[in-house]
Amino acid sequence: MKMTEIARLFSTGQFSRIEDALAEAAVWEIIGEQRIEGAAAVLKHGRAIEAYFSTVAHEFTVQAVHQCGNTVIVQGQALFRKPDQDSRIAACDIYAFDDARKLMHIQSYCIAEA
Repeated sequence: MKMTEIARLFSTGQFSRIEDALAEAAVWEIIGEQRIEGAAAVLKHGRAIEAYFSTVAHEFTVQAVHQCGNTVIVQGQALFRKPDQDSRIAACDIYAFDDARKLMHIQSYCIAEA
């Protein structure tokens, strides 16, 4: 699988499809919220998010994907539709891969739009 495809899947919450792409020592930094260390912990958190996505109507829009060497950046938006209120999140995820194309480090910036 290409690095850009792995990054797109991660950014759109399809964590179960990228399990084999994570390096054992993977780190996921959700800026301003938490730092998750180790492939098992990253997958556990990702699966919890994926489960939440199955309970709420949502739409992801990938606006741009940039690659430079072993680094991929995905810019996009998520729209969550709830009966009482819609919410929109602007996001930028930065992915660092090792030479074996395993995902080593993720930085996620998520900003709630007013």
